[in-house]
Amino acid sequence: MELKEKIRSIVEWILEKKGENTVHFDVTGKTDFTDAIIVCNGTVDIHNRAISTHIVQKAKEHKFDILSKEGLDKGEWILLDFGEIIVHIFNEQKRNLYKIEDLYKFETKREL
Repeated sequence: MELKEKIRSIVEWILEKKGENTVHFDVTGKTDFTDAIIVCNGTVDIHNRAISTHIVQKAKEHKFDILSKEGLDKGEWILLDFGEIIVHIFNEQKRNLYKIEDLYKFETKREL
């Protein structure tokens, strides 16, 4: 599956669980650790865990490689590493605090 198709799939899975404010950054050739970053937030920590659980379940069904999962226990900030795609799922407070989108100002963010 191509990178764009994988990104579309992950975004769709986020939206199926009512994830909010989803943005995607194409960082191909601009970072050495990934090609795409997806950022979204849920309404509360349990919502973030539901979003991440759904993404992981669907990813396994579609045979995506999952390299790492972090933050599932608390749910404030969950990171899912698919190698070429990294997904950050925040609660709104942590997203506003860390402003991770600002790290990628060199690339125009794309609202999905």
